[in-house]
Amino acid sequence: MSTSQRRDKLALLHEEIAKLHAAGEHLAWSMQRCQALIQHSPWSAEDLERLESLASRFARFADLLTQRLMRLADDLELDAPGSLLDRIRRAEKRGWVNQDGRLVRIREIRNLIAHEYEDAELAELYRAILEATPDLLAVIPHVQSWATRIH
Repeated sequence: MSTSQRRDKLALLHEEIAKLHAAGEHLAWSMQRCQALIQHSPWSAEDLERLESLASRFARFADLLTQRLMRLADDLELDAPGSLLDRIRRAEKRGWVNQDGRLVRIREIRNLIAHEYEDAELAELYRAILEATPDLLAVIPHVQSWATRIH
């Protein structure tokens, strides 16, 4: 990779991290609005709208992390593209998460959000999202720290 290509990729990295921060703020806000909702059901239409917003923001953040930032990190470190699982393992080695397997679980939840699910499964899905959201948000400072080190 040439010096100018690396410079361009580092600039893109900073843009993507800024997007991650913004997405994290929106996700954290949705999480706070939904924590009390999960304790009771049936949910009103307004409650469902909040929970669906949380799910959408969770999936968007997870995609930004796994599909954009992890690929960019691999590119900057000259790693072969590999599978999503390969990217997740490398992110774990970079210290982006504190627990092994958390990013795999986050990706599984993201996939559940993206696919059709039964109404009876909604409560379980929303609980899983709320449980995993703090782990997902905790990635932000680790990614930022890694980005500072690779300059």
